[in-house]
Amino acid sequence: MRMSPPPATSDRNRPWALAALPPLPAVALRLLELVSKEGTDLRDIVRMIESDPAFAVELLRAANSARFSFSEPVASLHQATLVLGLDFVKSLAITVALRVYVKNALKAPALARCWRHSLACALLSEELASASGVKPEPVYAAGLLHDVGRIGLLAAYPNEYSNMLGVSTEFGFDILCSEQDLFDIDHCQAGAWLAREWQLPEAIVRTAACHHQDVPEGTGTLSLVALGCRLADSLGYSVLPTHNTWAFEEICARLPMRVEERYHSNPNQLRKRISSRLESLM
Repeated sequence: MRMSPPPATSDRNRPWALAALPPLPAVALRLLELVSKEGTDLRDIVRMIESDPAFAVELLRAANSARFSFSEPVASLHQATLVLGLDFVKSLAITVALRVYVKNALKAPALARCWRHSLACALLSEELASASGVKPEPVYAAGLLHDVGRIGLLAAYPNEYSNMLGVSTEFGFDILCSEQDLFDIDHCQAGAWLAREWQLPEAIVRTAACHHQDVPEGTGTLSLVALGCRLADSLGYSVLPTHNTWAFEEICARLPMRVEERYHSNPNQLRKRISSRLESLM
């Protein structure tokens, strides 16, 4: 059943289903801008994170997760960067920023599954980028945000969206069509709208809009994230339990040869590695 739109907002261009969403925190927007730039100065990143004490605490909590097993706690952002490396701190900061944004809604099982899928997609896309000789941080960010439209709809309407997922799974309905029927917008369109509203890089806008379409050839951001998304599904991190996933071998056949050689024969090792990283980010 189609939901009734709420009263019109002052922004006539905003889809009604996204009217109740809060803006992305300023620290997250600034982080995404910095990570997408070449030659980002570490000092700029540290100063920006330190300007938001609550966010800085969240990042240090994640850095001190059990997975890293430091002999002594990481007490500062500078120390975290030295111990973990600048690239990892960038990715971790983006993850924490989005997790803070959806924190209250993560109690819903459907959103928790969506968050886990987004994290797995980001981690796998990052690995694919590194193996392809592509700068990994922007690809990680695009992977993390590829389903931001779904996260937005779930955060705004947790019960309605969760019920729709259940019905779509039970009866095999197309998820994009079900979203259109219920919200007058699907999560790809919603993600592209939010990415533009938040003035995110065009690569993130395009990835949010097109990740369910045919996977383009090459090692562009959309290609890597689309394959990372399908890898996440094949390893058991799909949003829909009965989602029609690609076989692992089929995905590997789409990878550049030098990347395929790394993944083709080790799905169990890949799943174990991603699972370990996921636990430190959830």
